[in-house]
Amino acid sequence: MSHDTPAYGLWTLVIFNSAIFLMFAYSFFKPQTGRDWRTLGAFGAFVVAL
Repeated sequence: MSHDTPAYGLWTLVIFNSAIFLMFAYSFFKPQTGRDWRTLGAFGAFVVAL
């Protein structure tokens, strides 16, 4: 089983999944202060890096 074609064309799926996870986190966390927003931003960066 040799797959020669790279799977680099799925960036829209990456963006969609990241947005879903971030909206889910936002719905539970509901950031209000600047520190809350920084925490959500750090979590968003972690999700995108995955």
